[in-house]
Amino acid sequence: MADAGDIGGSRRPSAKARPKRAKQTLGDDFLEAVRADFKAHGAGVIAEVRADKPDQYLKIVLSVLPKDLNVTINQLDALSDDEIRIRIRALEAVVRPFLLGEDGISGAAGGTGPQAAR
Repeated sequence: MADAGDIGGSRRPSAKARPKRAKQTLGDDFLEAVRADFKAHGAGVIAEVRADKPDQYLKIVLSVLPKDLNVTINQLDALSDDEIRIRIRALEAVVRPFLLGEDGISGAAGGTGPQAAR
């Protein structure tokens, strides 16, 4: 004998189950309320929290940062050897006029080697 909740062997959704869209609407409504509250009071409250509870302020800052924060400290790590050489040559071209002495010979290099011929 089939249960009153069974229809053709499958269970009918319970009356208490919330439709998926209602759940999204509730979340949307909540976020909209938070946005409105933040627009009205956000900057002032953040300043108060920063001054009165710096540990909580730091927690807030950390909570909004991406979990996987990829920070590159040395940008040269991503460059190939050839790209680094190109950058060095470009830097040399910019700096060279400032390093040349009155006679056009670099004091550091002494005017010897392949660079002196340029």
